[in-house]
Amino acid sequence: MIRDTTPTERKIIILVAVLFLNLILVSTNVVLKSRKTLFQTVIGSIVSPFQIGFQKTVDFVSRELTRYVFLKNNFKKYRALKKKYTQLKYENYLLKKKIIDQDFITGVKKKRSDFIKVDLISIDSNFPLAGIQINKGSKDGILKDMMVLNGSGELVGRIVEPITLFSAKVRLVTSSIGGIGAYIKTDKPEELLEGLLTGNNTSRCSFKYLLENKKVMVGDMVITSGTDKIFPAYLPIGKVVAVEKEYLTQEIHVEPFFIKKSIKQLIVITDK
Repeated sequence: MIRDTTPTERKIIILVAVLFLNLILVSTNVVLKSRKTLFQTVIGSIVSPFQIGFQKTVDFVSRELTRYVFLKNNFKKYRALKKKYTQLKYENYLLKKKIIDQDFITGVKKKRSDFIKVDLISIDSNFPLAGIQINKGSKDGILKDMMVLNGSGELVGRIVEPITLFSAKVRLVTSSIGGIGAYIKTDKPEELLEGLLTGNNTSRCSFKYLLENKKVMVGDMVITSGTDKIFPAYLPIGKVVAVEKEYLTQEIHVEPFFIKKSIKQLIVITDK
């Protein structure tokens, strides 16, 4: 139950209220050194922390929103530029390939006209110097035993089965299967030393059945002889890199020219 105030207490309350109101009025007229009234200073001190906090919150949200939008736009631009870069890179590759192909064909045409340009598809990883696969087949007129040369007109191998519509196998001169009738051109232009050139699936071939008394020097050129009835005579094959003397005979080590050159692009001779 609330007690009623006495007249004396009411007077005291009214007096305190009047004094408080008077204090506020006086404070509004008191000017401090900062040229602000005491009342303004007090109110400012109370409100200032809230203003600072609110302003920092607004700045943070604004900054993060701006950053998000900026990064999002940049990411879109990055993806667009990356796509354009990939496209230009591919177009550049195609142009370079056309230039290389044209240069290759132009160079070969100076030596021969009866050829089909082919590209390398694959190499046997187990026997990389035994055989390769090319990207032309029977649809393009590729037949068994056709010669395969590099861009310099040097012997690489010959076409063997299997031959499909769109691909064919090439047996390299370094293959251990078969052999090639060959000559060694010595320092005497009129003298051609005849023998059989066989491969062993390495970067070197062996020239066999040559008498020990025949003089052979490192660097002598090896060419086809035509005696195997497969390859025509006088196609360049390689050069002598080592000579081993044996009883009555000697073994000549030959490195084919194509070993140190690219075989990504080759030619198949169509005129048998």
